[in-house]
Amino acid sequence: MREFRLADRVYFSDTDAGGIAYHRSYLDWAEHGRTEMMRALVPGQSQSRLASGEGILNVVKSISIHYRMSAHLDDEIEIITSVREVRKFSVLLEQKVMRGPDLLADLRVKGAFINRETKRPVRVPENIARALSEAAE
Repeated sequence: MREFRLADRVYFSDTDAGGIAYHRSYLDWAEHGRTEMMRALVPGQSQSRLASGEGILNVVKSISIHYRMSAHLDDEIEIITSVREVRKFSVLLEQKVMRGPDLLADLRVKGAFINRETKRPVRVPENIARALSEAAE
């Protein structure tokens, strides 16, 4: 299984007055990790191009997060994203937010694809399914 890594930093806007990262910041970082993983796996296929060209939106169907440690202002963090399973209509991903060797949060994300107009589920586009399946091996 291939891991995709994205380096980031905790900025002032990610934190409260005490310099501790808001819980929503972990969701933002995870989104960035998923987006950059897709860019790496399917070159030239951005979310905006998928929406405008094929009329398909990539959405989160469900997400669970386990917060383990706090991130703090100016921490260097890394978001690690792995593909666990590709189905006809959904994708299961695992993500970790790390600070060096410390696991700050782990997430399980079920993603899906929907028609931009009807908002109804559609099959995972073939080129994306193929790339994600190869990354899961």
